[in-house]
Amino acid sequence: MALHHLKLQAIIILWGFTAILGSLIELSAPVVVLYRTGIAALLMIAWQRKRLAISYKEAVIYLLTGLVIAGHWTTFFLAVKIANVSACMIGIATLSLWTAILEPLLVRKKRLRLLDVTLGGIVGLGVMIIFKTEAHLGSGLLVALFSAFLAALFSIFNSFYVKKNHHHVITTYEMSGAALFCALFIFFAAPSSDLTPNLADWLWLGLLSVFCTIVAYSQYIALLHHLSVFTINFASNLEPVYGILFAAIFFREYQSLNAEFWLGAIIIIASIILYPFLKEKSSP
Repeated sequence: MALHHLKLQAIIILWGFTAILGSLIELSAPVVVLYRTGIAALLMIAWQRKRLAISYKEAVIYLLTGLVIAGHWTTFFLAVKIANVSACMIGIATLSLWTAILEPLLVRKKRLRLLDVTLGGIVGLGVMIIFKTEAHLGSGLLVALFSAFLAALFSIFNSFYVKKNHHHVITTYEMSGAALFCALFIFFAAPSSDLTPNLADWLWLGLLSVFCTIVAYSQYIALLHHLSVFTINFASNLEPVYGILFAAIFFREYQSLNAEFWLGAIIIIASIILYPFLKEKSSP
């Protein structure tokens, strides 16, 4: 079990780079997601082509889930573009709270747990403390809140899918669906979008597609065999902490590492460490 949690932290560290890479790429949010998912899908198809034969119904379901993923990543990068990394992370920190609310509604055997909702709210408070100086960036925050809702949604869906097919197969179809929906959106809603990455963009898109998408996303699905959706999404609240640390390192945003940052970080880390013990004590 400890190995699964270590793997989860490695995935979250990779996700912590996502907002950084998104802010470096000089393309609109839908175009970033199109390249991210398109490159990932092509590489996965070339790699997994011998095992992609699944039922028509499963293929359609996974492709449609790609729509939700495309919506999540587009709104995620949009929040970064219209506000900044900090405002985006405030909204994304509500992921565990959305999961605690949605999972009992969508999963028959799950019930609403006061512990999950309470700790989800406490973690959200921790992130708000970290980024309270950015709270005026309201539009970016609202977009990020919707992004977190979509992330909770497809996380719950994937907890069903992983029981039926290999995580690499699921990733291939979902990335293909996400790329398809992004292409359709750009063609019909934003035909004037700049689709030409510069040389630096190609580098960042390559890192984003391979490490933050193929590696991190497929391994996240694999972990659903061993960890609950809420546990994974709850631990993912460390992503804002990693994100602001990376911003300090790469963008020299050292002013963010103030007392509020460390207080919020301690609240988040303490909640994540305590959650397994509190969960065990609260179990009937």
